[in-house]
Amino acid sequence: MSSLWDEIKDLFKTDKQLEEERQQKINSALEKESDVSKRLAELEKQYNDSLPKDEEIDFDKIFPTQSGLKEIEYAPESDEDIAKRAQSAIESEKNKSQTKIKDKYQEAVDALNEDKVSARESLADSYSNLSKLYDELKEKANNDSIRRGLGRSSVATNRIDELDKQHFSSATDVEKAYTREVANIESEISKLQRDKDNALEQLDLKSAADLDESIAKLKSERDAKVEEYEKYNNDVRKKNESFQEDRQKKIDAYVKAAEEEKKAKEKEQQEYESKYGYSGEKLENYSERYRIAYDFYSALSPDIAVDALKASPSMKYYLGNMYDRLLSSLQSKKKEQKFYF
Repeated sequence: MSSLWDEIKDLFKTDKQLEEERQQKINSALEKESDVSKRLAELEKQYNDSLPKDEEIDFDKIFPTQSGLKEIEYAPESDEDIAKRAQSAIESEKNKSQTKIKDKYQEAVDALNEDKVSARESLADSYSNLSKLYDELKEKANNDSIRRGLGRSSVATNRIDELDKQHFSSATDVEKAYTREVANIESEISKLQRDKDNALEQLDLKSAADLDESIAKLKSERDAKVEEYEKYNNDVRKKNESFQEDRQKKIDAYVKAAEEEKKAKEKEQQEYESKYGYSGEKLENYSERYRIAYDFYSALSPDIAVDALKASPSMKYYLGNMYDRLLSSLQSKKKEQKFYF
C-alpha cells in the first residue's frame, strides 16, 4: 500500500514518469513470476500424467500397408548366354544330322562293297566254270581225235590250241566284265563320298544360318520379355504409389476426424466446466495452482497486481477457469486500496 509520503512525491512527477515507474514494477513482477510459472508447469504435468493415455492407433492394422501387387523379378539372359544356349541346341541337331548322313553313306558303301565281294566271287566261279568247260571240251576233242586215229596229228593239236585260245578269250571277257563292274562300284562309292561331303558342307552352312537365326530370335524374345515385365512393373509401381497416396489420405482423414472428435469433446468439457466448474482431481490440481498464483500476486502492490496478471504470458493458460476468479479478486483489492489524496 502506498504511504502518504509516496503519494506526496508522486504529485511532483509527470505522467510519463509515473507510467515508466509503473511499467518497471510490472516488468519486475513478471521476472519474479518465472518461479511461479515453473511450479504451475509442474502441477500441469502431474495432472496430465494422471490422465488416461490415448490409445496408440495401429494404422497398419486399420489400413493395410501393401496393395498385394508385386513386381516381377527378372534377370534377362546376356547376349553371351543366349549365344551359348543357341550354339548348344544347334550343335546337338547338327550332330544328329551328321550321324544320319554318315550312317546313310556308310550303309550304301557297305552294300557296294558287298557287291564287289560278290563280283569277285562271281569272277572266281566264272574262271572255275570256264576251266571245267574247256577241260571237258579238250577231253572230248582228244577222244574224238583218238577215235578217228588223229590223236597226235597236227589237226588234233590245232584243235586243242583253238580251244585254249577260246578259253583265254572267254576268261578275258569275264575279267573285263568284272573290271567294269568293280569300276562302276568304285565310281558309285566315289559319288557317295562326294554326296556325303556336299551334304556335310550344306549342313555346316545351314547350321551357321540356323545359329544366326536362333540367336536373333532368342534375343528378340528376351527383349520382348524385358519390355513386357518392365511395363508390368511400371504399372505395379504406379498402382502401389497410388495405393500409398490413397492410404495416407485415409490415414490423414482418420486422424483429422479423431482430432475433431477430441476437440469437440474437449470443447464440450470446457463448456461444462465453465458453467459448473472443475471437479475431482482436476479441481484439486487447479485449486493448488490458484493458491500459488494468488499468494504471488496478492503480495504485489494492488496498483500493479492486476496489470501484472494481465501482462503475464502464461497465467491464463495455467489457471484456466480460475484465471477470472484471481483477476476479480485482485481488482477488488485494488479498489479497496487506501489513497490519501
